[in-house]
Amino acid sequence: MSKTRRQSSAPGTLNRNNVAVEVEVYTDKDYFLPGEKLTGKIYVVAKESVRVDKLVAVIEGFNHVAWEEDKRSIEYAEEVKLFEERVLVRSFSKPIPVGRFYFDFSYLVPEFLPSSFNVDTVARNLKWEDIRMHVATVNYSIRAVLERSEEPVGKVSGQPFIIHAPPEKTETVVKEDITEQVKTFGCFPRGYITVSLTIDKASYKNNDVMTIRLEVTNMTPLPCKNIIAVLFRKLKVLAQRSQRNIRTKEYMIEFEDVPSGERATYVKDVQLKNVLPTTCSRNIKCNYVLAVRCEVPFSTNIDLTLPVTTIIAPSEEHEQSCPPLQLYKPWKD
Repeated sequence: MSKTRRQSSAPGTLNRNNVAVEVEVYTDKDYFLPGEKLTGKIYVVAKESVRVDKLVAVIEGFNHVAWEEDKRSIEYAEEVKLFEERVLVRSFSKPIPVGRFYFDFSYLVPEFLPSSFNVDTVARNLKWEDIRMHVATVNYSIRAVLERSEEPVGKVSGQPFIIHAPPEKTETVVKEDITEQVKTFGCFPRGYITVSLTIDKASYKNNDVMTIRLEVTNMTPLPCKNIIAVLFRKLKVLAQRSQRNIRTKEYMIEFEDVPSGERATYVKDVQLKNVLPTTCSRNIKCNYVLAVRCEVPFSTNIDLTLPVTTIIAPSEEHEQSCPPLQLYKPWKD
């Protein structure tokens, strides 16, 4: 017959069966920049007097990659902790009495963290090449923990938050904004073709409109045909010393032929939907490229590429539903 350990509910102890204390954490907003101060409040509800040593905020970032290949039925998966930091919010010299209390906290987000990222083809039931399953995520979260003798006390809940890394905060982006590329191609036996590709800015948010400007000068005796522009997404994932490079065609635009001896200018608008942010972590690298190709008389095809940086669009609305502050009291020693 096993013995049942009796739980004490005397003041200064914890009744684990009834959960004597609950802790919740809420950030002041949903999106934060690398190098920005993350601020928020921690709410503590004590149903009875509880003895603890300290209140700690734990901030974590995880990188998760997984895929399965059709041909060999081999699964690759790897989860890497990008970082973890523990921030001391408050030390306690006396038990927490019965009541509702809140604590302010702040934390300086590390520089050059990769953007939050989420690709899950399992949910959308998609197939990429011979990959049956594909997941790639960069997630961040914060939780608050009451501790006694380095052990957690009471019921704890966490809160996710999003890192929005603009181009100047991302290691993978070229320092100078590249928005135009011009190339001249000599054609045998005579003549040349000049192609100029321009986009209106260097970085775009989801649902932004990208304006593409293409100029083609055809100084050959034959027309320049089959001119197309394609926006590619290039995603590289690594797990268990294996890697996959996945290129998907997001948008394709066709242009009219350019007759011999003429110059043509085309301006096209493309609304970017469901674009992922440019990011680079230990296991994930994602970026976009705008490529133009056209057939050249008496020569090989012309190819131009232009990097396109995408960023997360911070929401103006705070999605977290915080408890009414008037029901809580600020903690005072």
